[in-house]
Amino acid sequence: MWNQFRQAEATGPVRLTGKQVEALAGQVYRNLVRQHEEEPGSSASWDGPISAAEDLVEGSSKAQERQFGEEADLLLQKAGLTVDAGSRRRLLDAMARAALEALICLQRRAEGDYSPDRNAERFPELVLPASEKVPASPIAKVTLSDLFDLWKADHLLAGGPEKTARDFRQKLDSLTEFLGHEDAQRITPKQIADWAEHLRHEKGLSDSTVSNKYLAAVKRVFTVGKKRFRIADNPAADVTVEVKKAVKTRSTGFTDEEAKAILSAALKAPNGLGRMAEDNKRAIRWGPWLCAYSGARITEMMQLRKQDVETHKGIPCLRITPEAGSVKSGEQRLVPIHPHLVEMGFLDFVNSRPEGYLFFKLQEGDVPKTRAEHVGQKITGWVRNVVGITDERVQPNHAWRHRLKTEARRLSIERWVVDAIQGHADGSASAGYGEVPVEPLYEAIKRLPRYEV
Repeated sequence: MWNQFRQAEATGPVRLTGKQVEALAGQVYRNLVRQHEEEPGSSASWDGPISAAEDLVEGSSKAQERQFGEEADLLLQKAGLTVDAGSRRRLLDAMARAALEALICLQRRAEGDYSPDRNAERFPELVLPASEKVPASPIAKVTLSDLFDLWKADHLLAGGPEKTARDFRQKLDSLTEFLGHEDAQRITPKQIADWAEHLRHEKGLSDSTVSNKYLAAVKRVFTVGKKRFRIADNPAADVTVEVKKAVKTRSTGFTDEEAKAILSAALKAPNGLGRMAEDNKRAIRWGPWLCAYSGARITEMMQLRKQDVETHKGIPCLRITPEAGSVKSGEQRLVPIHPHLVEMGFLDFVNSRPEGYLFFKLQEGDVPKTRAEHVGQKITGWVRNVVGITDERVQPNHAWRHRLKTEARRLSIERWVVDAIQGHADGSASAGYGEVPVEPLYEAIKRLPRYEV
């Protein structure tokens, strides 16, 4: 590193040529495509990231610096270059354009187009005149935080949620605490395996949690570091924790008796809920019924806004959309409203409410998803403590999803219809093609038996 600084003092920053700028930006393109093209997901999932990347291309140099500044430093460090301010601005702009082109390529991959990527051929190889080459410097220390920042930048650019980034950060902090350092190049596979055992035996975490959350996060971050040539190997790659299949001793959905008990209790007069906030009382009144007839996630129901209840082709529907908060699939969907809910006055309730969220008031600084989760937790507590569904083998609220799936199988409703209603991806390549018409969804919803309580 000091060699590089002495070289910079002697010769001063260099000015990159247009060809050199594009060669460096090409590394951004290739890295981003390489990271996602094996499993690109659905075509629609790239619409948001592409829109964000378009904004960055047209955006300010400050916005481009925030998104690509660190990666630009890494590219220049690897090439042994110290560049002037004008070259850096050109590089950031080229990186933004390269990222946009990479996302468009990934959307084509999601549509099944794996034809040769001729766009990648436009990026030249980086060639530096001898006068611009810097003596090789010792390998700089690479920390877990460095690798996390690389992963996070790609994750957010691809439209990933902030919550996932926070979760990954917590997992890496756990590893750092266990090791007593965060030097990524000193970490061995045995240390990763020892950490996993520590989580299981000392922290009491389940095998599933260690494997699917902690190890998964660390493996993903190390993988990005290896693909970006920041580390030589992924020390977590071969570390596994065997997850034994859980013994199932009861249905994961509500029984008929449990469902009726919850729905019946939800119909009781609001004053019977004590000093609870009025918004929470409304959530308890409608939340279980909405989940019972849709199999939706409780957070999706609690973050409904007045404008999300609409009529589509004459059918009353709920529009579940990431614009309202959080949707696990990242995609909006229409869920027809069961006729029984209409008869019970749900649409009248919606019409009586002011504009905005139906089950909470959004204050300045509030995060809609967090507020919706909080209201959902209120319903969970009510189901446990008031209704008396205390069996730990069944999850309040989420058990409605399992129950609706069971009911649909009993009625021989096609799987793709149920998946569309509940927001489940089927994993097939064809799933990303076309739109799901609302009419067959409504026919399926109408077939669900009414809850007579």
